[in-house]
Amino acid sequence: MPTYKGTFADALFAYQKHDNCFFAVSLNISASDKLARLLSTYKKRGLGRSRYLTAASIFGAAAFLCYLTGNWLMMALIPAILAVAGFILHSNLRKRYMQQQLKAAVDQLKQQPADHQWLGLQVSSLCWRGNAMADYLSKLCERKGIGLLTVGKRSRLTLRQEPRLATCRRTDFLSYYTQGDNLRRELSDQFMRVA
Repeated sequence: MPTYKGTFADALFAYQKHDNCFFAVSLNISASDKLARLLSTYKKRGLGRSRYLTAASIFGAAAFLCYLTGNWLMMALIPAILAVAGFILHSNLRKRYMQQQLKAAVDQLKQQPADHQWLGLQVSSLCWRGNAMADYLSKLCERKGIGLLTVGKRSRLTLRQEPRLATCRRTDFLSYYTQGDNLRRELSDQFMRVA
């Protein structure tokens, strides 16, 4: 469902409460496949093997340059130091890139106006357990007040965390959506039972 700002919610659940106020919940699953792939790849391969190729290339190039200078002391120390530094730098950049991808998905969801915001992922509990990127995603969602659901391989739903209630500056969050008036009218006209 589109908003006036051009953002889209994959699903919008709305109902009218007993005090005639409207309550809206947005669900975003558009980035679910990408995030699930990122989390499972990190669980299986960590930060990847390309870091080792970077370190080996740096070591080889530095050793060759030291060999050309003919200084044996430099040839013993400098290539190893540069290779370790290259490995650490590549690892940190790769980790930061993965974290940025997670943050971008959470920020995209945060733009959806709703009383509650949920991020749904299809990822197994085994992939989640002991996964530093999954922990980072959980903390990021917690900090932003977003609820987190995971669905495992056997359709097992796991509630990772509940969202915080957002406050609306307007009358209700339905006013941010292009179809908000239609939803409000439909909800007011009939009793809606939520399963």
